[in-house]
Amino acid sequence: MVDMARRIAPALLLLTLVAAAPAPRGGQMLPVEKKAQALLAEWKPKFDAEKFNYVVAGPFVIACNGSKERLFRYRDQTIMAAAQALHAMYFDREPEEPVLILLFESAGPYQRLAKKWFDDDEVPHFGFFRRKQNVMLMNVGTGTGTLVHELVHALIAPDFPRVPDWFNEGLASLYEQCSIGRDYRSITGHENWRLPALKQAIRKDALRPLRELIEDEKFYDPSNVGMNYAQARYLLMYLQEKGLLTDYYARFRAGAKKDPTGLKTLEQLVSPKDLDAFEKDWRKWVLSLHFDG
Repeated sequence: MVDMARRIAPALLLLTLVAAAPAPRGGQMLPVEKKAQALLAEWKPKFDAEKFNYVVAGPFVIACNGSKERLFRYRDQTIMAAAQALHAMYFDREPEEPVLILLFESAGPYQRLAKKWFDDDEVPHFGFFRRKQNVMLMNVGTGTGTLVHELVHALIAPDFPRVPDWFNEGLASLYEQCSIGRDYRSITGHENWRLPALKQAIRKDALRPLRELIEDEKFYDPSNVGMNYAQARYLLMYLQEKGLLTDYYARFRAGAKKDPTGLKTLEQLVSPKDLDAFEKDWRKWVLSLHFDG
């Protein structure tokens, strides 16, 4: 997985620490920023004991077992840059509760402290987001793609509480490999390691229809979860390429009560083409993509 920060313009300017949040009125901190400061105070003894560096940036408490320079680079070039772009393109609501982001430079401390701090014996290789606790743990030694993936989960949660799993994971996966516009108002997903398996499934006629993916309530079924991620990711990437993804998100979110899966909204979006014709074009497009790794 390519480190996302390498794809950001080298002239990236330092963002203000609240770049992804509304400006405080009268110079006062926002409630979520006050909560973030309190959360840092709660965690500070643990961070100090493990020699972590840490900082509060808007709604985020970010801690890292790497150097201060690396911490600030993660903050400015990945977390705040991606958050600002995601809010510009999709999200209207800001987090009301602080998000704790724990960054580990290697697998050993990541696994050890996941067990010590959260009693988690089996952590995913790259990282994860716990929605109930509003905490992200990341092995950034593998790159920052997963950091952006999990950041999408943290930011979409308050903005679209009804978001179904297929879209939640599709959007997060889209930005595992991405670039951010120079004005930080756009973020673009690029081909990544999920592509070869998806192309193979299409060639073998082993991929289920998009309709089934979208309507399936068991997105995380172990028998098909990897392909579900790939299919959802590249569906949203296709909408991105057609200039439809931002509009789809807004319409889907607004109509989620009547269309909880987003299928009807998608059909309306691609009209007058029907979904079968749309999917035929989508599959052809997927097969035209390339990823060299």
